[in-house]
Amino acid sequence: MLFILSIISLIFITGLVLRTKTRTPLCALCLSISATWLGLLFLYKTNHYHDQVLLSLLMGQTITGVFYYAVRHLPKTLRVFSLPFFLSLTVIFYILITNLINLSIFMLLTFLWLMAWLLFVWRNDPGKKSLSKIVANCCEDL
Repeated sequence: MLFILSIISLIFITGLVLRTKTRTPLCALCLSISATWLGLLFLYKTNHYHDQVLLSLLMGQTITGVFYYAVRHLPKTLRVFSLPFFLSLTVIFYILITNLINLSIFMLLTFLWLMAWLLFVWRNDPGKKSLSKIVANCCEDL
């Protein structure tokens, strides 16, 4: 694990240098975590790495980062899709590690996307507006 954390640190520093030199809106932390788990996933798939826990933790950090990036950059009305979006990312990353595809999971995700879509469509309906607002503000401070 020390080796992996050292690699993340080196990629992070490299990302900071690249960001400064090229003036690109690059998140050095996102780059270092994503590059590391991509490399580890390749090694895992070729039987050269066996720590699923660390691989999963790093992938989970990326899922969270992608989610919060989307929340920051998408219109607030689209936040009703938070749960299906987050769970879809989780399923995608789970499949990347395990190669297991479960039809019932896709049925649940389809149901959640459909419910979120209905909330989105009905977000201005007086009877459903409050529910839509509650779902859209799930991550807001009270």
